[in-house]
Amino acid sequence: MPPKHRDISPFLQFLRDFLLGRKHVSSHRYADTMSPRSLPAPTPPEPSMNRLSGNPYYQRDARSQVKPPIDLVEEKKRQLAAIAAEAAKAAAAVEAAKTAPKDGPVSKPVPKPAPKPAIPPKVCKQGQAKKGKPKTRKMLPTPGQMHKWD
Repeated sequence: MPPKHRDISPFLQFLRDFLLGRKHVSSHRYADTMSPRSLPAPTPPEPSMNRLSGNPYYQRDARSQVKPPIDLVEEKKRQLAAIAAEAAKAAAAVEAAKTAPKDGPVSKPVPKPAPKPAIPPKVCKQGQAKKGKPKTRKMLPTPGQMHKWD
């Protein structure tokens, strides 16, 4: 006796068949209603990715680039510890510089570069004041023009 397949109650089956005007055929596929598989299991050839001699792209193989997951909390702790170690090293260097003898070679202070003169804004010819004083405002660049010599 075949196993009982899942379906609705007998009364609802009768009502469904009556309203359809035919016997309902389920679209579900059960193992006991299908014919057995007569083909052997497929055996695909071994991929060329498994042999490095036949694979010129062995460095681009995605499987070799997979790494274990990163624990973000631990990684952040390591970064903070590295920053703290650098700060401690810098503080130790400053402390050593303070306690170093002052008789050693004296380094000259590096002069600061002279400040560049400010570029005056361009004068807009369209916006002249009534008393003859030109209005100064910055000209907007022309769209699509990268340099003035274009």
